[in-house]
Amino acid sequence: MIKLKQGDLELLRGALLFLTAAVVVSAVWWVGSWQYLNMAEGERDSAQRSMNAARAQLDNARAQEKYFNENQSIYGNLKTRGLLGEEKRLDWIETVKRLRDRHQIFSVDYDIAPQHRLAAEASNVAAFSSKIDLKFALLHEQDLLDFLADFKVQAPGIFLLDSCALNRQSVGSTSGHEPNLAGSCTMQWITVKEKSL
Repeated sequence: MIKLKQGDLELLRGALLFLTAAVVVSAVWWVGSWQYLNMAEGERDSAQRSMNAARAQLDNARAQEKYFNENQSIYGNLKTRGLLGEEKRLDWIETVKRLRDRHQIFSVDYDIAPQHRLAAEASNVAAFSSKIDLKFALLHEQDLLDFLADFKVQAPGIFLLDSCALNRQSVGSTSGHEPNLAGSCTMQWITVKEKSL
């Protein structure tokens, strides 16, 4: 057994007080460090979530830009062709007259019905159709086929041909100065418009 003297106790008391203070300071330091670590991890997780959300927005914006760039030429082509917007009836009439003259068709009569809305619906656009009846006075059937081929390419709009018919008018003259055939066609003129809010 160890015997302590009075002076030893005084020395030991100072060391014990120093040890107790060191333990308390270490415990406070450890608790503070632990809380700081938890706070830093929480901030890091929050920053990571914010960065992930920003990255998702950036990816979405890039995808939309890519979609827009890929479809811009298609949209431009459809707009140029006359599918989008109002019907260009005067341009259509001029095209019919020009093709009539080019293919030397005796006459082309037409009737364009008013537009009606089609049942097909999309969220921000509506489709419309106008029925067109065409009547031709022709020398021979190839005139009608050539007219329709050029019409498909040159007419301002998207047209769906419903039907065509040819009838012999008379035995006709071979001189080419009188029509031999009467032709008729029915088609639908399709346009798409943005819905008004």
